[in-house]
Amino acid sequence: MKNPIFITPDEISAILDALHIQKGSYVCVQASDRFCKHIIGEEQAILNVLMDRIGTEGCLFMPTFSFSTLDPSCFATNVDYEDWKKIREWQLGYHPILTSCDQNGALANQFLKNENVTRTTHPVYSFAFWGNTKEKEIDQRSNYPLSFTHALSSFADQQAINLLFDKGPEESVLLPAIAKTLNKGVTSLQRAVIKKGKNNAVKTFLVTEIDGMEEELLGYCYKKETRLGKFPIYRISLDEIQETEAVMD
Repeated sequence: MKNPIFITPDEISAILDALHIQKGSYVCVQASDRFCKHIIGEEQAILNVLMDRIGTEGCLFMPTFSFSTLDPSCFATNVDYEDWKKIREWQLGYHPILTSCDQNGALANQFLKNENVTRTTHPVYSFAFWGNTKEKEIDQRSNYPLSFTHALSSFADQQAINLLFDKGPEESVLLPAIAKTLNKGVTSLQRAVIKKGKNNAVKTFLVTEIDGMEEELLGYCYKKETRLGKFPIYRISLDEIQETEAVMD
């Protein structure tokens, strides 16, 4: 069968059926920009299908990471020391509404335009939520690495699902939180710029680095794979998902 160039929202809905995502589910979504561009209606069409399926009794959320706010000393790529001063002088501080997303880019930026979406205040590793959101999920504290006690708490108490469209399991946002729970990986201190009134302020925070540990950490997860044309789609969870028929309207 030929891989479709254009994918309809109904085909995405069928994938949700196959992965047993239903009304009231808690779903954390990650998607490549390449996948979004093949959907008729693009990012908003994907969001519409997910919101209609999950409903406000469930929760749709996703990473809205913004590496542009990192201090140049923390950049993943080397930056000449001579450029640090220039970057710090002109860098825009993190703002939940104004700062664009680097991780999950196109889908996350579209998600933030929707009504009743709330974004956390973490200067780099923020998340955005829609639906039945708990206070502890929004209260993402910078003095504690990504874990199951705040932004990802629904994986511990609501059997949440991480749904990845055209992204590999090793990119799952669950992995640093699993490492934190198991006291694995390396905890390091980073710093970023936040918008504070008319000025910027520096905020420090902790992260758990897991380079090279992805395969080991995935061993603590349940994983199911399917495909939509040429695109791999993964469902990852901490709990085994009951393979019951999805509940539809």
